[in-house]
Amino acid sequence: MLDLAILGLLKEKPMHGYELKKRLSYMLGHFWSVSYGSLYPAMKRLEKSGSIERAYSVKEKTRHRNVYRITPAGNEKFMALLADKVSKDSLADTDKFDIRMAFFQYLDPETRLVLLERRRTCLEEQVDSFKAYRKSNKETDRYRTGLLRHKVELTMSDIRWVGRLIDQERETIRKRDGVSPGKNVEPEDEKEQVPAASSA
Repeated sequence: MLDLAILGLLKEKPMHGYELKKRLSYMLGHFWSVSYGSLYPAMKRLEKSGSIERAYSVKEKTRHRNVYRITPAGNEKFMALLADKVSKDSLADTDKFDIRMAFFQYLDPETRLVLLERRRTCLEEQVDSFKAYRKSNKETDRYRTGLLRHKVELTMSDIRWVGRLIDQERETIRKRDGVSPGKNVEPEDEKEQVPAASSA
């Protein structure tokens, strides 16, 4: 997910490593902390793969800093990572999904809707798992019981929030397509494929 975050921020504007580190810490620090030990190797890897490139250098105090920008290949990689609908791990992991959501502005409403619906499904499965564990394991420790209850409450809160976002995306699609409010909008990849009528 660090690659996604780097590419997403460089998509907004070119930056050098120090500026990128500050921006990552400001924007994503509440999800996870980014160290130079992980940032610079990731930048070198992205540069080697052709996803980012050195645009120019700037002098700050007594040193020169290389400023990087995203390349067309990097933009393709960024969009592929962002729109990935297959990786259940990235949909189930709250921190990873939050990082993706930070760049949802670059996705079309249909893709956002699919990702949000799958995220909700993952959260509902987590709640079912918590409840099944609680039912099969009669915990007597009040701290463990309280922690499990807290996990369920937090996940249920996330489900309600994601549900509101889903409603907003559906409304966005309805307004764009001029669909009446009573009609349900299905994500493009989940619509049933109807065979074309035969001309015979």
